[in-house]
Amino acid sequence: MRESLSFLGDEFETFEADDGESGLHLLRAARPDVVLLDITMPHLGGIPLCSEIKRDPATASAEIIIVSARTESDFISSSLKAGASDYVTKPFQPSDLVRRVRRVLEKAEAAV
Repeated sequence: MRESLSFLGDEFETFEADDGESGLHLLRAARPDVVLLDITMPHLGGIPLCSEIKRDPATASAEIIIVSARTESDFISSSLKAGASDYVTKPFQPSDLVRRVRRVLEKAEAAV
């Protein structure tokens, strides 16, 4: 996914983790505005990680976009119930992912 955002230059600073547990540690340290999660990750899947992020007051303000090849409605519904702001299915166009990141950020800013 990092490559999908890289063509924007310096507009987005990105961080990457190899699994859900290290992603949670990175999230707590870096405090990003938006988190892109896959449903299928080692050690801590995307939906449980999404729930954990939203439960923790230190990370709850992060907007979450689930990016997954899973297209079943139960995965989409579970992701949104866990606190995700959006759900993007793979494969995706990089421009679509960037548009969705911008939209989530705009909605969060408008809510403040």
